Amino acid sequence: MINNSKCWYDFAAEMTVPEIIRNNGYPIITYKVRTQDEFHLTVFRIPGVNPKKPPVFMLHGVQSTSGIFVGLGRRSIAFQLADAGYDVWLGNYRGTEYSEGHESLNVTQKEFWDHSVDEIAKYDLPAMLQLVQYHSGDKGKIIYVGHSLASTAGLMFASDNPDFANKLVQLFIFLGPAYKMTHMRSPYRLFFPLFYPALDLTSALNIVQLVSRGYARRLTRPTCMASPIIMLGCVALLNMFIGPFTEIAPETIPVYFNQLPGGTSLKTLTFLGESAKGNFRKYDYGPGKNQFLYGNMTPPEYDIKKIKVPIFIIYARNDWATTKEDALLLYKQLPESIRVGIYGVEKNNFNHNDFFFGRNSDQLVTKPVMQIIDTFLKRKELQIMKNRGQPLQRNRKKNYHRVESDRFRINL
Repeated sequence: MINNSKCWYDFAAEMTVPEIIRNNGYPIITYKVRTQDEFHLTVFRIPGVNPKKPPVFMLHGVQSTSGIFVGLGRRSIAFQLADAGYDVWLGNYRGTEYSEGHESLNVTQKEFWDHSVDEIAKYDLPAMLQLVQYHSGDKGKIIYVGHSLASTAGLMFASDNPDFANKLVQLFIFLGPAYKMTHMRSPYRLFFPLFYPALDLTSALNIVQLVSRGYARRLTRPTCMASPIIMLGCVALLNMFIGPFTEIAPETIPVYFNQLPGGTSLKTLTFLGESAKGNFRKYDYGPGKNQFLYGNMTPPEYDIKKIKVPIFIIYARNDWATTKEDALLLYKQLPESIRVGIYGVEKNNFNHNDFFFGRNSDQLVTKPVMQIIDTFLKRKELQIMKNRGQPLQRNRKKNYHRVESDRFRINL
């Protein structure tokens, strides 16, 4: 690719997120924010040009980074939102390659990696969201777009801090939400029970950072890109987790492996095992420590019935990790007052990572997301006018997302 002048090459296959943004012709501002437990997180901003549009904060899933939102060049969701005038913010939670800082620890110390999804929800989300709010001024509350584990953290944060979350966020849009993943079809779920023993072993040997840090990509990238056959083999192994049928184009695979894996802690990965068993609760330290920390021998569940922020869910029918069945289950268990809508990508060859890397993701995901945001904001504006006693526009066309059956026909 690099040496053959006849071969087309995508610079996103080699560049960092800031470089990709600049090379696509967009401005970028990089922020560092410190959490209450002293982690340093990196947030990238593509400043919006329309002062009337609210900020859109986007957060990635497990073993990825904010790079997933810019990997398809001008067709990427971050750039499409920026073109529409939105103030776009790209978050990176702790343990990823862009958020490896700490006030007193470094990535070679096992204490740095002693965090689970609980800490991401408790510390990382409010720190990044408050950063966005501070710099957004009077643009309005935040639109939160979260993929996979970012939806997990969003649900946890809004469950434990319903009023605080409602002050920061006006709408959650969860893509491939990871809640209770009891219908996961991936054969890799057989290995989930090994996460706790692996965590104990690596902690005892003081090699947690070697497993958790983005070293995996330093190995997978040169290995998987060695030849086309090996490249396809690596994609097939990965797709055994997220879904075997994909829309990712061959020319996008180098970009794909430049973004994934992005680093995380083993303690965070234990959520997969708990979720596959139908648990949505705080980290399980064992009966003794649970009793000390939680006042009970078992960890407490996150109560999503307490959430006050409106939620829209988008799933993919052939996502093997976060399935359609689990997305519908989550939607049914949310308080009725916050259910904005649910929408499914029904294509056969569309898996968990096609939300942002699929060749048609701009039409199947980005366009619906932008329509959802636009319709939500218009509906909210109409409600404000109604509350003020102002005349409303008549004969407005209704927009519907029909999912599964008439029971899921959601009037936006």
